[in-house]
Amino acid sequence: MNKHPIIFGVSIIVYISFTFCRSLVIFKILLTSSNNIHDAIITKVARSKILFFDSNPVGRILARFSKDISTMDMLLPGIGAFATFGFFRTVTVTIILAVFNPLLIIAFAIAAGIMFLIYNDVIFVLNES
Repeated sequence: MNKHPIIFGVSIIVYISFTFCRSLVIFKILLTSSNNIHDAIITKVARSKILFFDSNPVGRILARFSKDISTMDMLLPGIGAFATFGFFRTVTVTIILAVFNPLLIIAFAIAAGIMFLIYNDVIFVLNES
């Protein structure tokens, strides 16, 4: 019996599962971030001094509030999808290639180690400045 159609079928099911998980992750991140920014804005406005309300009309405060929330709702889904797509696609391709050629796991481990070292160096440089 030929095992390749079974492997391809399983890989398609895994890819669809990862895509569904990606959608759930993006939804959860967006919901949490939207709630956090909403709570932060409400807290800052509620704790501001009376002078703030004297110099800024309520309409301007509401317009700014709605602009920030709409920006979160419009920009973050695309950015979140773009970021998680790369991660989940890399994981899926790695699993599929490892099934067909297990020796590639060594190459993936070396590449992951190099990327981890570069990431740590970049974070270290950014934290110094």
